Amino acid sequence: MNHACARQWRSLILFFALVGSAQSGEGYGPYQAKVLRVIDGDTVQIEAAIWPGLSQRTKLRLAGVNTPEKRGRKISDCEKRAGRAATAFTRQFLKSAEAVTVSGIRHGKYAGRMLGSIHVDGKSLERALLDAGHARPYRGGRRQPWCQSSP
Repeated sequence: MNHACARQWRSLILFFALVGSAQSGEGYGPYQAKVLRVIDGDTVQIEAAIWPGLSQRTKLRLAGVNTPEKRGRKISDCEKRAGRAATAFTRQFLKSAEAVTVSGIRHGKYAGRMLGSIHVDGKSLERALLDAGHARPYRGGRRQPWCQSSP
């Protein structure tokens, strides 16, 4: 294992060791966070204040929603455009945030991926994406295509 990978795993272990116990399987948090960058419509890089004087940087994927993909070999141009629009929506939603809170933090099904919810000034990013048509509910399994192919 290389040093960077080992550091990342140690950070994740420290993250869970210091944050306390999750309540009834709902995940960890809430924590105040700073958004470092928007990766795509449903994934951001954050720095969460997990302990007094201690913060943790991680990528956080929104739980319970899925937005269109921006890139990929098998992704249609229509979905790529929708993915860019979802990313722009997320960026704009987070842009003027006074307070960002993350909660429900837990491991995703892929190693090292964290899932959770983001609230900006008390408003749910997941709900905003759904209401604006930039996301669909997602509970696992096969994702449906975003754009219908023409006959």
